[in-house]
Amino acid sequence: MLELNHLPNAIPNEKIVHVLHRHPLTIFWLLLGYILLIGIVPFLLWYLPNYKIELIQDPIIMPLFVLGSSAFFLFTWMFLFQNFMDYYLDVWIVTNKRILNIEQTGLFSRTVSELRLYRVQDVTSSVSGFIETMFDYGHVEIQTAGEKSRFVFEQIPHPTLISKSILELAEVERREQLDEAVQEFQMPDKPKSSNTESKT
Repeated sequence: MLELNHLPNAIPNEKIVHVLHRHPLTIFWLLLGYILLIGIVPFLLWYLPNYKIELIQDPIIMPLFVLGSSAFFLFTWMFLFQNFMDYYLDVWIVTNKRILNIEQTGLFSRTVSELRLYRVQDVTSSVSGFIETMFDYGHVEIQTAGEKSRFVFEQIPHPTLISKSILELAEVERREQLDEAVQEFQMPDKPKSSNTESKT
């Protein structure tokens, strides 16, 4: 669980409501693809000695095959690690005051965007396709007042419930902002000055 003192620009009386990542199923398909890709090398190690024995005995082809297989494994694991870090470190945090979008781009680059809840104008959830419908994950788009840019939560679980929760939090925050503005602009009553003149 994230701590508030680790969040950038913490706001007084702020509480974390949602910490969102992409649905685990999205990384599952990536892992499955890498497993199938890595399985090519063991298949070749089984196939060549049984059906292409002359290639194994070749003094040039076999060392090249070992070198190529090693490079293939190295780059495959590097790409797998990078994609997993991108999945794990991309996070959307919803508090009772704001929304934080933390996006990892590469191993050493991170972008943090912030949106105050009272500026939220519209929240749209979208679920498309059979798999997303069955496992209840999809996108949530947040439109801010007076801006064309959108905050997009990608492939998060329960997008409809999340969008409803954000709208409710935004409404509460707008009411609090309005109350604070009213209190700030209220003019205090001026004390009546009593001037007593003594007649001589």
